[in-house]
Amino acid sequence: MSPLSKPILGQTVTDPEFKTTIRRITNVGSGGVLKPAYSAMPVFNADESKLMLWHRSKGHELYDGKTYQFIRTLPLESPTDIEHVLWDPVDPDVLYYPSNYNAKPRLMRYRVSTNMNELIRDFGDAPTDCPVNWADLLGLGGDPQYMSWGIDGKKLLGLQCGSKKFVYDIASDHVLGMKTTAERVTFIVAPSGKSAYFEGGVYDLNFNLLRTLKMASVAEHANVGYAAAGYDTYNAVAFDDSTDEIGTLVTHNMVTAQKKVIIGPATGFSYPPSGTHISAVSHKNPGWVGVSVVGNSNGQDTLSQEILVAQPETGKFCRVAHHRSWAGDGQWGYWAEPHINISPKGTRLIFGSDWGNGDSVDTYVIELPSYGR
Repeated sequence: MSPLSKPILGQTVTDPEFKTTIRRITNVGSGGVLKPAYSAMPVFNADESKLMLWHRSKGHELYDGKTYQFIRTLPLESPTDIEHVLWDPVDPDVLYYPSNYNAKPRLMRYRVSTNMNELIRDFGDAPTDCPVNWADLLGLGGDPQYMSWGIDGKKLLGLQCGSKKFVYDIASDHVLGMKTTAERVTFIVAPSGKSAYFEGGVYDLNFNLLRTLKMASVAEHANVGYAAAGYDTYNAVAFDDSTDEIGTLVTHNMVTAQKKVIIGPATGFSYPPSGTHISAVSHKNPGWVGVSVVGNSNGQDTLSQEILVAQPETGKFCRVAHHRSWAGDGQWGYWAEPHINISPKGTRLIFGSDWGNGDSVDTYVIELPSYGR
């Protein structure tokens, strides 16, 4: 990684090593944080006309998806977590989020066109009977992930209140399955809406185990995705594996349980550096996965400080750019994690960066050559 001055707001720089275009789209000011909330939750709406970022002192904010101009702070009613806000996969006008207002277990809908919030469902009633208390808030669980992608009209979301885990069909207003278990995570519905991932297993929507995915740890950063050939995938970083199937990106076929190292020792790369996040939410162009790696802050090791994009189905991947964020090695810690986020069409990669342990964390976009074609 070569030295590179931080671009001014709205301007671009060319990555010296990879020759890609990086555009700075925010200027939060000294002491501020303004960045993507999480890699597994899409930043862009369904048609990429809008995007959503998280501002540490102001909450979630709405921006134009093409010009990157600020539109407004979103008047959301107390989302359970900053990472639990997600765009509808089909309707570009709609956001969903669980609210913790007065600890009531309510799932909300926000419409961009009206700038209004609407109640979708209160889960305090049967069959979920979620309690009204601060210990069992309605949410998407620890390390949350996206919903199903609207394939065949299915809009399914994994939720929990305390130890109660369930899948909710937004389109038909039905709870499809329930299970009581103490884990901090809930069931993650696959993009196809045909199955769900939970703690290393693939389940049907009645929470019956279909198959187990081979992995040493079920708690690493990951994201479910969908291959162009039409099957669900589970994409993760793998640090420990007795069979040496480790890597910065390891992909599991959720239908066959086949496992493949995309970026790792098996494909000629090193043991995975720390600080890896994965984004497989390119739901308008299935099969693409974005990866951000922190590693060593000096960027002198392969993969450290890098952003990559991969197509696990073919095994191909590209090293795209250096994000230049120190994250845990700098003053901002977790707030400066790049949290790479791939756009629905897979033509843009958006990330946060403290740009060499600078005085703020801002948002940058890599506009790939296919963007705008």
